[in-house]
Amino acid sequence: MAEFPLADLEPGARNLLLNCARAQAGDRILLVGEAGKDLYFEPELCTAVAQIAEGLGMKPEIIMTGPVADAGEFPAAVHAAMARADRTVFFSRLGDQVRFSLEGSKAVMAYTLTREHMAAPFASADFDAMKRVHDALLELILNARSWHMTGDCGTDLAGEIKPDRGSAIADFALELFPVMIFPPVHCRKMRGTLAIRHFVTSSSTRAYEDSTLVLDQPILAQVEDSRLVAFDGPAELVSRLKKQLERAAALTGGDPCRVNSWHTGINPGTFYNGDPYGDLEKWGTVAYGSPRYTHMHAAGIDPGDAAFHLMDLTIAFDDQVVWERGRMIFLDRPEIQAMLPADQRRFLNASVLRDIGIQAP
Repeated sequence: MAEFPLADLEPGARNLLLNCARAQAGDRILLVGEAGKDLYFEPELCTAVAQIAEGLGMKPEIIMTGPVADAGEFPAAVHAAMARADRTVFFSRLGDQVRFSLEGSKAVMAYTLTREHMAAPFASADFDAMKRVHDALLELILNARSWHMTGDCGTDLAGEIKPDRGSAIADFALELFPVMIFPPVHCRKMRGTLAIRHFVTSSSTRAYEDSTLVLDQPILAQVEDSRLVAFDGPAELVSRLKKQLERAAALTGGDPCRVNSWHTGINPGTFYNGDPYGDLEKWGTVAYGSPRYTHMHAAGIDPGDAAFHLMDLTIAFDDQVVWERGRMIFLDRPEIQAMLPADQRRFLNASVLRDIGIQAP
């Protein structure tokens, strides 16, 4: 791993602390990092951000702890530390596991896995401006009646959007940094063909053994009323997929064939260096912010514990195309570009698309 002087990390860290967490001088800042083996997040991130927080007059505290199986095993020591902190920042899978359930926590889940991510436009792109882009997209979604997604992979799906926010999307319980995604769109009357390719992983809500299933051939699933009702593919592979979905659904006792929700990345600066297949769950922890990447939560009680991964889709709400073959053309709308600082428009536009390690079909 290349060395990154503290000055290289400071723009991203200031964006995180000041613009995202809304921390101020004098605030107690809890930084939760990962301990143990097979870490997703570099522990050095906590140390670096703590130094920058001190320079801003804040009072940082660092807790390093290992990931847990699910939100129900959230460490008591972290809860206690959060209670005495003004703001909490997770550089840990712990935050990901409670992203739908940690209400009122004044917490941030940071998806900067490495110092390289913190030093890049991925993290330093102005949070407030990106949030305005996010909100404009969310307004478009909530005012739409339907959506339609297609891809060269064979996916051709459509669905409806309920007219009220609570029924249309699943809001997050803590702030995400950087701006990566919009809240998942609930699958309502979804129908069509879903191409299940590459692999199936967990949805990051719960950890369980053998949570990834690598697919050496695609499976085409027919979808009716947001349920997988038929599969076209090698019989042995289809059998393995069904068993994987059954295992995931058993964690909550829900329907293994239910597809609950989906969303697509909105941060063109998202990148992943290395082989995704070295650890697919780790890859998904950051790659999901890429506009190339759409993923669906499935198998069990919402949000479900399996995820399907689709690449380079064209997606429209009503008649408005937002992503075109994996590029977020919504970013190029004049009114959206006007929301962005002039010096950042060069890396916040539809032509920017960084490598996340998975090729298009």
